[in-house]
Amino acid sequence: MKTNILKQLSFVAILAISIGGCKEADFLDKVNPNQAVEKTFWVSEANAQSAIATVYSPIRGQMYGYYGGYTGWHTMNRADDVWFILGEEMLNWEPATYTNTANTAESDFGRLYNTINRANVVLNNIKRVPMSEAKINELSAEASFLRGFAYFLLVTNFGDVPLRLIPATESTDEIMKPSSPEELVWKQIEADFKTAKQYLPIVRPAAEAGRVTKGAAIAYLGKSYNYRKMYTEAEAELSILMKAPYTYDLTTKFEDNFNENTELNKESVFELIYDGSFGSGSWGSEEATSTQGFVIPNFVGPQGTGGWFKWMPTAAIVADFVAEERPAGSDTRFDKRMYTSFFWKHSDFETTIPDGAWFGNLSFDQIWDASATKRLRGEPDYPTINGKKGRFLIKKFTNFYKNEADANSMYNQKNQNNNLRLMRFSEVLLLHAEAAIKTGKTGDAANDLKRIRDRAGLANKTWTGTEDLWKEVIHQNELEFFFEGHRFFDLKRFYTYPEMKQILVNNKKQGADNFQAKHFYLPIPQNELNTNTAIQQHPLWR
Repeated sequence: MKTNILKQLSFVAILAISIGGCKEADFLDKVNPNQAVEKTFWVSEANAQSAIATVYSPIRGQMYGYYGGYTGWHTMNRADDVWFILGEEMLNWEPATYTNTANTAESDFGRLYNTINRANVVLNNIKRVPMSEAKINELSAEASFLRGFAYFLLVTNFGDVPLRLIPATESTDEIMKPSSPEELVWKQIEADFKTAKQYLPIVRPAAEAGRVTKGAAIAYLGKSYNYRKMYTEAEAELSILMKAPYTYDLTTKFEDNFNENTELNKESVFELIYDGSFGSGSWGSEEATSTQGFVIPNFVGPQGTGGWFKWMPTAAIVADFVAEERPAGSDTRFDKRMYTSFFWKHSDFETTIPDGAWFGNLSFDQIWDASATKRLRGEPDYPTINGKKGRFLIKKFTNFYKNEADANSMYNQKNQNNNLRLMRFSEVLLLHAEAAIKTGKTGDAANDLKRIRDRAGLANKTWTGTEDLWKEVIHQNELEFFFEGHRFFDLKRFYTYPEMKQILVNNKKQGADNFQAKHFYLPIPQNELNTNTAIQQHPLWR
């Protein structure tokens, strides 16, 4: 199931770059049948499907790409829930501490435009392929979704960016292009998601598992409306996913969203497919032999487990989890999501849950001790609970479900088989709650929040007024999506700059004193400014 699309990704990755970067010269009147040019490539549905597969690649990169450990994953987790280990790579440390500049290395700006250009190549050529109109519309919708998704990542990170809607080789104006105002970019995102919503299928056959669906398009359209504070439109879209023919629901166990044995479950709305068994070459490249595995466990896993140990949970996120009230007689002391989010020694604070063992029967004490060399560079000041000083490590996105030595090491490809759930139904519920509050449907918002809280095993709660509900939406987003890259963007859209800075300071975020209004955005990278003479730096970074 996994390898179908991955074979296409690897097999034609360079081919897609070729078809996006070549144009037949006017003086040629013959076409080389052995070379991938437009006239010889867009001749079959199989080739069109292969081209679509490569549009996913720059987003789902392993080392480098938006969800690669060295680039997007680091920058999107630049809020107050994640503690960066001191002394790690500057390209990651600078955005985390708000000391980054346009010269900070490894921006995903260009990679996201690779996705956009590949989508544009598909959209520019798909109608010439001999296949049904329905299939043309479906593949066009898939390319439109991925283009809209790339622009969503660009606009939320960089603000004003160039709108490129045709292949770069069709016109030099597409390369030398100024940025468009944020609102125009958002309108293009809306248009792309609407196209995707119209023509994508509700359900994919097993061979197409992981490819975007109508539900994903609706979810991201609703999310984009929330980001623009178009709450009436957002509520209308998101509510569609709560009734037939859609069957999304929360998994009974929170951890099933982070376990390779429970992929593509009922909570998954959009999921990136990874398979470490396919490809045996380098990481982060698009060569035919490059690995297609998920290597974030290698980055986050503590020392002693095969991981590089680059992050810890902050004291603030631990404190917010611990503060959640559990009902009397509960089977756990804390919010159930906490047991998937963090490693800790359970017997330090409770007697109901065994301490357990991981990664070749290592105890928590052994993992904690193995991580000492990096922790001694500086670590969070965790709260004292039951008279014992807290000790916590990140569990989410590790291979915690395997009790195997070095299970977080990417050098064994069987450790790279988990998928990344980008949009879960829990996010649909919280986005809908947000929109429902703003449109006066407080009962619906309360129901959404109850579903989230019930799965977490929290006590029943009654909210008094919209302000109470709104605070709960923000709070549940923080806990539900710890280390999933949501927190920074939620703070940015829910609070003013002075309010957000005060939250960062209060929560002892690394580099909080450096935070300025310009850090709502990442700067346009200097190499883009050097190449595209028509573009200007974001106004806040000039």
